[in-house]
Amino acid sequence: MIKKSPRRAARRGRPDRSTVSRLYDYIVKRGFGPGDRLPVRSELESLTGLGPRRLREALSVLEHQGVLETRNKGGTIVRNCPPEKLAEPVYWCLDAQGATDDDLFRTRACMEGSAAFEAARRKTARDLLNILDALEQLETRQKLRQPDWDEERRFHLAILRATHNPVMLMFERIITLNLERNQAAGVFEADEDMAETNRQHRAIFEAIQAGDSSLAMTRMYEHVMGLEDI
Repeated sequence: MIKKSPRRAARRGRPDRSTVSRLYDYIVKRGFGPGDRLPVRSELESLTGLGPRRLREALSVLEHQGVLETRNKGGTIVRNCPPEKLAEPVYWCLDAQGATDDDLFRTRACMEGSAAFEAARRKTARDLLNILDALEQLETRQKLRQPDWDEERRFHLAILRATHNPVMLMFERIITLNLERNQAAGVFEADEDMAETNRQHRAIFEAIQAGDSSLAMTRMYEHVMGLEDI
């Protein structure tokens, strides 16, 4: 007798990720915006290739995430939210769960603190070179009084990759999203902000280089949380 997989059984009743992605991609590629009404379900089934049950599940997930809204006799409407929220899955979770920017900062601080801890333990010589290269580019830009968000992102992601843990890479989008918000808010534009930030960057690098996991974690956590106050 073949036993059913407990993991497979636990997944029953939960929509497949590809099902939701197919409907989501259709909405984005067709350029639907806030207030637009989606085609009726029978037409959506044909356009997306989803059957009635899978389409119903995908609609339910996107409605829960705040992307769609079902109105009595009004069909399914794209919610009145900024276009970038429709194109950015992380925003869905922030909206659906009522999360704030402070929640995002704290999540990133906890995650990156853990990444720095692991990087200090598992880094290679190549990892250190990648981190140092991004750091030196940032310090050069500081002297020129030119914030460089690409290098800022490269510095943080180099530490994430130094963990050699593929699961950690799943958090790359959270880091990028947070940095994009910082850039939009004008963080690091003042000379003193760039100088202090790079001082913190170097302290993080030195702790990782020395293999001091606890110190690396503390310095990274304080660095990320400190950005909220700049």
